[in-house]
Amino acid sequence: MKNANTVLKLDIGQANKTIRPGKLALQAGSNPKGESFGFTNFYMTRNGEPFIPVVGEFHFSRFSYLHWEEELLKMKAGGVHLVATYVFWNYHEEEEGVFDWSGNRNLRHFIDLCAKHELPLILRIGPFCHGEVRNGGIPDWVFRYPLEVRSNDERYLTLSRRLYREISRQVQGTYYQEGGPVIAVQLENEYMHAGAPLDAWGYSGDKYVTAGTGGNEHLAELRRIAVDVGIRPLFFTATAWGGAAVPEEGTLPMLAGYAYTPWIPNQPPSREYLFQDLHVTPAEPVNYDSMEYPVAYCEMAGGMQVSYKARPYVPADSVEAMTLVKLASGSNLLGYYMYHGGSNPVGQKTFLNESGLPKITYDYQSPLGEFGRVGESYDRIRAISLFLQSFGRWLAPMGTLLPDGQEQVTPEDTERVRWCVRQKDGSGFVFLNNFQDHVELPDRRLRIELDTPQGKALFPHTGELTLRSGLGVILPFNLKLDGLFIASATAQLLTRLEAGNETVLVFYAHDGMEPEIVLRKTSVSSVEAGNGSGVVSEDDAHWMVRPTPGQQHQILVKMAEGRAVRLVTLTREEALQTYRFDGLWGQDTLVLSTSHLAMKDGQLICTSPGHNNVTLSLFPTPDPSAGLWSSTGELQETESEEGLFRSYTLEFPAYRPEMKLTSLSDRSVLLEIPAEWPDDVADVWLKVDYDGDVAAAYLGDRMLTDHIHYGQPWEIGLKQARHELENHPLQLSVTPLRQGIVHSFVNQAYVERFEGIEIAKIHDIQIIPHYSARLWPRGE
Repeated sequence: MKNANTVLKLDIGQANKTIRPGKLALQAGSNPKGESFGFTNFYMTRNGEPFIPVVGEFHFSRFSYLHWEEELLKMKAGGVHLVATYVFWNYHEEEEGVFDWSGNRNLRHFIDLCAKHELPLILRIGPFCHGEVRNGGIPDWVFRYPLEVRSNDERYLTLSRRLYREISRQVQGTYYQEGGPVIAVQLENEYMHAGAPLDAWGYSGDKYVTAGTGGNEHLAELRRIAVDVGIRPLFFTATAWGGAAVPEEGTLPMLAGYAYTPWIPNQPPSREYLFQDLHVTPAEPVNYDSMEYPVAYCEMAGGMQVSYKARPYVPADSVEAMTLVKLASGSNLLGYYMYHGGSNPVGQKTFLNESGLPKITYDYQSPLGEFGRVGESYDRIRAISLFLQSFGRWLAPMGTLLPDGQEQVTPEDTERVRWCVRQKDGSGFVFLNNFQDHVELPDRRLRIELDTPQGKALFPHTGELTLRSGLGVILPFNLKLDGLFIASATAQLLTRLEAGNETVLVFYAHDGMEPEIVLRKTSVSSVEAGNGSGVVSEDDAHWMVRPTPGQQHQILVKMAEGRAVRLVTLTREEALQTYRFDGLWGQDTLVLSTSHLAMKDGQLICTSPGHNNVTLSLFPTPDPSAGLWSSTGELQETESEEGLFRSYTLEFPAYRPEMKLTSLSDRSVLLEIPAEWPDDVADVWLKVDYDGDVAAAYLGDRMLTDHIHYGQPWEIGLKQARHELENHPLQLSVTPLRQGIVHSFVNQAYVERFEGIEIAKIHDIQIIPHYSARLWPRGE
């Protein structure tokens, strides 16, 4: 269904945002290389330039240290600029006075890997972290003592000092100013806003660790202790939502945005997908002057953890839409919780999960998940990060402008188009969002007309465009890039690349939206589109380009001063397959691939789940006379096509692992899986389709992982446990889901009578090889 045609009009005549030093001006700092980070009241800077970073949360202690490097490289390839991680107190001092920094708890090794791969790091060190761990991260033994946690109780502060001192020993010499990756530290978490289940209580449920009552005084005391023991980052951060305490000096307040929220029963549609000006009016009450700080998010939902009582499924559309809406609403730092999920370690005496949540799995449905699972939202975030990498310095100083009526739109409203503008000096971007959780928005036919100080901007130049249900788009207007004046476009900018003495601007076309790029004639001498690459027309002031989407097509724009700019408009599918690697084989390179990609030691790592045929297209290409080598598989260059990209196919010998299945019952099976895999198979995964309540996977007597059923297949990666497969079959067991009525009472003992049916059945198990190869130019 399509809504009636709508004409959206907006007069862009407002003043620019006032950019001033703000409260964080003194937190600027540089490393020994002369690289720097800093702040204005509106955005972060990197080496003096406006910078909109993407921050990805990855808890090192919830993943095998043997694979940290691989996962960090996947995060970097996915567009993450900064990494954030919790240091959970009860993971490191489960027994009083005995600290464990070994294996998966080796914080220093994780920091060193971030340094190796030039990934700045934000440490979130508690003492209270929450993070869905037992007691919010406070060890059980703390609650044996007569003290008040999360307060200035001297006994609690003494324990906090000991924790901080141990963390400081691990972090020594790794701060940004010293040449290391650690740029920021968060003390405490959600202080005076939220607590966590007190699982050490032991008498009954529904007892909680306090949210705290000490306000800024407690945070100031924690900071004094941290600095005293040597924790001195470039700046501190604080979780600032819900009226939480925020120190006034030297601290970046950071926000959260969650839509699929297990803590809200019968959750209504969320306001997280509505446009606002967050710099002026934060989405909820805060204890700081929002005009003095950039709008920054440390916990935008990258997914959501399933709990026993609430089992949401978070679609990739929602992650992309929330990112776009927060960016449009003025956020100049995008932080995802979680960006990378994992598995809880098992404690010495008990599981360390928060009650009501899975014992082991912390997959979180995040872009990268447990065992290194790559989700659909990974590609969505990477496409937006590519845009920010190339065009973020233009976007960062632009203020949000809300059209009339946008502040009155409600989540349930399916009639009004959701849109806004970010602009500076009449140049900027139009943002449209047509996604809402728990509500299906209709396809829309619309036209946008902007009156700007630089003239009218029309989307499209003539006619209307279609915005499909579930889509969000970012469209440029009056943007001058490399001397080229883009008056408007109904295609979204993806990235920009220098190749020789030419510039390549890469757009992509959204499904159902005909792409158009309108260029101001002032600096353009000619526009050429040949061999089906598009249609070009003109009027007195503009060239109107309607490009044909696809990597094989290009538009050549010759500039008045003799330079050339090439326009490439990808399909949306191609855009979501696009990676950018700076410095790959000596040049910044775009790679489109049907596989997952990362770069390590000058080699391109290709990983393909379940498909033994991979396509790759590169621009610019390595030396044509040299070609490429592949460590495994057969690599062949495809027949040459017109266009900028050089394409290859990579074919692996098909591998079908033999899996011996012994059915113990409808709800339990034993799997014997080979531990020896071909050289070109980096991992083997199980995809389990079952019905039931909860499920668990065991290797011998050890629980490998578990799964609370929420309507999606259960995926298990075996690489981390491969060495155990020789000696133990993998057992999958499902606990039944009851449909019916339970009659229960307590009379010295708990007694129940159930009337209904129990559902527990394993329907299908697929075994999926992950093919992998390394590519490098011949002669290297």
